[in-house]
Amino acid sequence: MSNKELRKLIGSRAKQRRLELGLNQQYVAEKMDVNKSTIQRYETGSIDNTKKLVLEGLADALHVSVEWLKGETEEYITDISDEKDLKLQDIFGRLTCMEQEELKDEEFAFSKDLLIYILSEYESFLDSFRSGCEKYKGSQRGKNIAKTTGFDSVKEYNEVMFLREITHSINAFNDIEVILRNYSKDSKDAYMQLKRLLQKD
Repeated sequence: MSNKELRKLIGSRAKQRRLELGLNQQYVAEKMDVNKSTIQRYETGSIDNTKKLVLEGLADALHVSVEWLKGETEEYITDISDEKDLKLQDIFGRLTCMEQEELKDEEFAFSKDLLIYILSEYESFLDSFRSGCEKYKGSQRGKNIAKTTGFDSVKEYNEVMFLREITHSINAFNDIEVILRNYSKDSKDAYMQLKRLLQKD
């Protein structure tokens, strides 16, 4: 394969993957610390995109292997399948680099404990949400129970039962709201409330 053909292949694969992830060129440019126009030219193969640093930068930004970009393999092994996965990974990456910046030690500790609680509750929510969707979303299974228990329809029964499945999560996020509202009045008490919630988990 000529250098020109390789540049075209790398460019077309980089563009294919970028579009698959729903990303714009500006996003990739920021990840690689270059201009958007440079990404445009990498994708068209009009400038050299075969250099090791460029290939590694594109591979990292697009979550593929250098080998896939070069056409040496047809499979790229990645946990990132869409834009949402990528956004989550970006957010978690930023959170791990979170800086204290003008927060007192206790304020920073509170913010991190709050994040831990939110994430642990999200995990619990996912379980109950999955269960609720499986049992009650659009299901006709509860038809007889709905009738027996006095519901007007199976739809109403399913709505009530679905909410019952995720009640724990609704309550947890209400607790977060209460703690945040209390923080401005009495930060120590609010932090104690949060610590109690964390100990329950």
